[in-house]
Amino acid sequence: MPIPTNVFDQINNLASTLGTNDFYEQRLDNDSAGRPLYVGFSAIPNENVDNTTWFIRKLSYDNNGFINRVQIPDAGAGFTYSWTNRATYFS
Repeated sequence: MPIPTNVFDQINNLASTLGTNDFYEQRLDNDSAGRPLYVGFSAIPNENVDNTTWFIRKLSYDNNGFINRVQIPDAGAGFTYSWTNRATYFS
């Protein structure tokens, strides 16, 4: 199955994988080209970005601008990360 290039398709696929569509908070951090680089989710409404209750994915792009990789943090998946520190979780 090809990876969708639309970030909202990615979010919906992630929600389906996790077994829920009930994410209260979603955050995006764009790269210099305006493409989403980090996608974060928190199951707590109005959650503080400093709290370690976020699930974060990092998107990578090929030379044509299509998503070619969706990473989880080096320490694994879970709602255990701070959105503020998102860049530090990936190698």
